[in-house]
Amino acid sequence: MRSLRTAAARAAAGALCLALTAACGGMDATAEDPRPTAPAATAGEVWSVGLDSFGQLGRKADGFDVALGPVRAPTGRGTLTGVQALAAGERHSLALLADGRVLAWGNNSNGQLGDGTSKPRSLPAPVHAPDGATGELRGVTRIAAAGNLSVALLSDGRVVTWGAGGSGQRGIGTTDSPARPTTVRAPGGGGPLTGVTSIATGDQAVLVTMADGRVLSWGGNLAGILGTEGVTARALPAPVTGTDGHGELTGVAELAAGNKHAIARLKDGRVLSWGKNDRGQLGDGTTRGRWTPGPVVGVSGGAPLRGVTAVAAGGKHNYALLKDGTMVAWGSNGNGQLGTGGTRPSARPVPVRGSHTPKLRGVTGVEAGNGFGVALLAGGSALTWGAAGKGQLGAGSRLPRSRPGPIILAQGARAGAFLSAAAGGHHLLILMQPRDTP
Repeated sequence: MRSLRTAAARAAAGALCLALTAACGGMDATAEDPRPTAPAATAGEVWSVGLDSFGQLGRKADGFDVALGPVRAPTGRGTLTGVQALAAGERHSLALLADGRVLAWGNNSNGQLGDGTSKPRSLPAPVHAPDGATGELRGVTRIAAAGNLSVALLSDGRVVTWGAGGSGQRGIGTTDSPARPTTVRAPGGGGPLTGVTSIATGDQAVLVTMADGRVLSWGGNLAGILGTEGVTARALPAPVTGTDGHGELTGVAELAAGNKHAIARLKDGRVLSWGKNDRGQLGDGTTRGRWTPGPVVGVSGGAPLRGVTAVAAGGKHNYALLKDGTMVAWGSNGNGQLGTGGTRPSARPVPVRGSHTPKLRGVTGVEAGNGFGVALLAGGSALTWGAAGKGQLGAGSRLPRSRPGPIILAQGARAGAFLSAAAGGHHLLILMQPRDTP
């Protein structure tokens, strides 16, 4: 939901996908294979599960569904295919096509579908070109969504936003919410922001990494998510403050954002965090919030967490994927979203357990939703855990689970390998290898 550093983002960039081997709908402990798989950039088909209050599942689901089913193509016939990456907001969904266009469906109350209207859609439809241009948005390499906001990174390093803008999160210098997509302005407002390499968004804030490793942010500064003290909101990009409140934050490889907090993976494998910390979501061993970045501690609680290759942020919890293919989690845990087998929160990282093992292994991608998590595994399978009140785990029921478990497909469906995922407020999108691929 909050981060495009996840498997969905890497699929868009062609940097990480799972092996192209067939996987069954139910997975067991043998799927937790620690052996890595070769990366592959493959366009797939989209499946969905969970809440469908505004058509965000992209298929007929009678309000919600507990088993994964195929999203319909824009024509209403067949399955949505040719997709390289996914993103999910609170109640809307985005798909990045292999040709660089973006489709959107679901809630549209703030124009987050980018079609110039506020009408919801249950079928995917193209996002319009920005700034009043005719045609469709093109040249997109990454997408992000949270709350009622959508964000796209273009191949030339510019950023386009659409949806809610009341806190300045559109990045256009005002708190307006234009009905069509707009291009984010540079810090001085005189031209477009350029040189962006990755994007992340919370409900009312956007954060981006630059080619030089700096981080810029804009929107509402709820509990300090912008990484700058002394501002309540800003409508143009500005630098995130460095650690301990000095200078600018640099050396960042990727970002993730929760409701009111953010985390950054550094190029050296450490993780920084800032913002709200009422449930320990900053991972520093305390529940004290902070306005500027500080280190996430290791599992022992002493030295900083190291060896991290990917991060994901949920509403009030986070995941870090380690270079050995295991995961750690920290923050809120009321629905078992830390994957520890219990519901006690943790203010410092703790290992995510496997379905039947002390540690979940063979993880190649991770996503975080609002109170739940998803792990993509070597061999093309996936596991989910945490909140399930709307069926978002795809587990065949609405019962939460505190350890990773299998995803169930609609009756009679045959799965291809799971390539990536996007977790929304109460729904889950899965990018799957086309089932007719050998």
